[in-house]
Amino acid sequence: MKKFTKSMLVLLFAMIVVLSAVSCKKSDDTDKPDTTPTPTTAPDKTPDDTPDDTKEPVEVVPDVPADRYDATVTPRTGSNETNPLVVSIGTLDGKFSPFFATSAYDVDVNDRAHIGLIYYNKFGAPEAGINVPSYAYDFTQEISADNSTSTYTFVLKNKLTFSDGAPITAKDALFSMYVLSDPMYDGSSTFYTMNIQGMNEYRLQTSADVLRTVDAILEAGIKPGDDGSMVINPADGVTAAQQEKFWSYLTEAGAGFAQEIIDYVNTKYPSYIESYFAPYTPDQVSASPSMQAAFGMVMWGFGELDEAGAFIDSLGNKYDLATDTVDANIYWENILGNYGYDLSDAGINAEKAGDLTVQDYIKAAYISAEGQLAEGVKSISGITSGTVVSDDGVEREFIKIVLNGVDPTAIFKLGVIVAPHHYYTAGYNGSLNDFGVETGKKEFMDHLKTKNDRPLGAGPYVFQEYKDNVVTYTANDNFLLGSPKIKTFRYQEIALGAELDATLTGTVHYSDPSASMTVINDITAGADNYAKLGYTLVDNDGYGYIGIQGQAIPEFDVRKALAHSMNVGLAVDNYYQELASVNYRTMTKILWAYPDNPNNLFPYDETGETSKELFLKAGYKYDAASNVMTYPDGHEKAGTQVTFKFTLPSEAKDHPAGSIFIDTQATLAKIGVKVDIETDQSLLNKLSTAYDSGLQVWAAAWGSGGVDPDMFQIWHSDPKVNQGTSAARSGLYYLFENGSDEEKAMLTELNDLIIAGRSTIDTEERKAIYKRALELSTGLAVEVPTYQRKNMYVFNKDVINADTLFSGDDVTPFQTPISFIWNVELN
Repeated sequence: MKKFTKSMLVLLFAMIVVLSAVSCKKSDDTDKPDTTPTPTTAPDKTPDDTPDDTKEPVEVVPDVPADRYDATVTPRTGSNETNPLVVSIGTLDGKFSPFFATSAYDVDVNDRAHIGLIYYNKFGAPEAGINVPSYAYDFTQEISADNSTSTYTFVLKNKLTFSDGAPITAKDALFSMYVLSDPMYDGSSTFYTMNIQGMNEYRLQTSADVLRTVDAILEAGIKPGDDGSMVINPADGVTAAQQEKFWSYLTEAGAGFAQEIIDYVNTKYPSYIESYFAPYTPDQVSASPSMQAAFGMVMWGFGELDEAGAFIDSLGNKYDLATDTVDANIYWENILGNYGYDLSDAGINAEKAGDLTVQDYIKAAYISAEGQLAEGVKSISGITSGTVVSDDGVEREFIKIVLNGVDPTAIFKLGVIVAPHHYYTAGYNGSLNDFGVETGKKEFMDHLKTKNDRPLGAGPYVFQEYKDNVVTYTANDNFLLGSPKIKTFRYQEIALGAELDATLTGTVHYSDPSASMTVINDITAGADNYAKLGYTLVDNDGYGYIGIQGQAIPEFDVRKALAHSMNVGLAVDNYYQELASVNYRTMTKILWAYPDNPNNLFPYDETGETSKELFLKAGYKYDAASNVMTYPDGHEKAGTQVTFKFTLPSEAKDHPAGSIFIDTQATLAKIGVKVDIETDQSLLNKLSTAYDSGLQVWAAAWGSGGVDPDMFQIWHSDPKVNQGTSAARSGLYYLFENGSDEEKAMLTELNDLIIAGRSTIDTEERKAIYKRALELSTGLAVEVPTYQRKNMYVFNKDVINADTLFSGDDVTPFQTPISFIWNVELN
């Protein structure tokens, strides 16, 4: 069983996207960030230094730009003072919390009111500095000589305030970190999954001895018995009774594991409801926990809806979603029913939605009930704070975080929102510790949730209300980069697909409709209401590809023959036109690791001669007189015409790869190879089991490439190291064990490069690693990349001063035209 989203889209929701290596210097120019940051050595003044009392004290002033606009001194005028800027947004859940936001749209609402510890620029790279909307003034990242630890030090800005005028201090950033690390935290952040020293002891409120016992039980594991029952393997140094008690928490843990999938799907993919969960609407699903659970199961391949809208799970049980309950317990029963007690990464854990495995959930449930220390664990040993004197002679607070090992993606999880502890804890009657939290108390988390409907922070705008599908803000004149030029900002909820109409009618002034040449041509022609519109295009975070299943088509030369017969440029010429470009590597072009101007490893040969030579090299036979290519001697189909099945999820005329498939069919026909093109609307649900599902060649797309170019999950082919299903989809596990010597050598080198790319934070070193890794992954011809498409932003240029929007190269998947909303002005 395989996740729909991993089959179609790729990897975690992850959260943030960017350069994986780290900029370890403050930036004074956010318009020209360092695109290839490298780690620096520790500053001359380390957090252990103390100020020199013999020197004249340096005046401490707010760490803000000297020329920042202050509307209390120079009031706004005209439209900027009297008229609102209205921006479209999708359906909101109303959870506008830095800790508990449940949808990307809710996150957007929350972000207008907050700043983060660090900022991620237009390249996705982390930044800090006076001219950057971050709490950090500077930051460094140091790796120990033996790669055993990674130390991040964030020096914090002085004399900043929240929108209510309260000062921002290190305690506010620590408060956010401790909320996200709390044992009772049940939001979507994965901050606590980082290998921060002392994190496990704190979250589980237990000792190292208990953790060692639990780890021994988990290492021994369980397995399915002959009758399908759970068999507990003996564990060294642990009694049978301890093991039985531990594994008795599996059902509780499994429900938590399943609930994470439900939450993930409903947070990330509500736009798929109308396509894959009809006849229900996003509003209906949002209002029904049972529908949310069923939608999560459908998207992960554990059920389907019948024509009447009843839900049928993967075990054959039928539910009326209007009256019956579908929940995480039922989901877990389905997972267990499909996998049995196989807790491997190729078993139940193949279904995980985030970073946590079933074992993680069992560990937490067991220790919570059986293994916590009576005196508790008061703090996370790897998170400390203090003061340091910076290079300019000014004393500032700092926060230091120490991780075990090297994790290039950690910097993208460390950029937490800096939430005012005084606001979010106001009215709580419990006992708060030095970090502003009461550890392990559900009542404390429940109290934080009472503020879900009204965020407050240090962002450019102050939340006012959410009423009648409109979120209204007023400018925060305390914002560190200056008063926003527009006094009133609003989000207007707009139904998916209606964004353009809402902009044309003036309901909103800015939106992001689906990109199409029709819309572009209408705006360019400037007829009627289109005359007032402007637009900006930006590359999508993802890419299209054609899969060639390595186990179904094991001969290397045959896969290369197919690749040479594919004119991938047709996806651009015949479908996307100006809204896409050709891609020649198995990675989205927006990532920093994508090589400069890569060559096409499989140039298209419309004559078919290149493909014919490769077929013949593989032992296939060609009869020129009858123009028929036949399978080689010894093949189970020896003597019959070579035939391939190409599969699309929709009709060829409606799919970007449709014209490629039709052209390839004609090209291969020239050399006697037959191609049957079929349509299978369930294609995307079959990709995880591509070989067993009879797939040979198909077209799909990866999306949400994420913050880091790590290729492990999809491309590491050693099944002893990577038990995920993405590599099985393409047949890499099979080729690693059964491929030709050339393929095995390529895969071994690729595996080594993937591990090397995970073992350093040096960007230039990683770029070189991934350049070669991408040559190998693409060269294996199990995935032929096709296109990189574009998204669109549309705005009313009669209302918005277009010169104050980001445009051109400044608009990226990580920076929209209004990312610096405080600089945007109205006409």
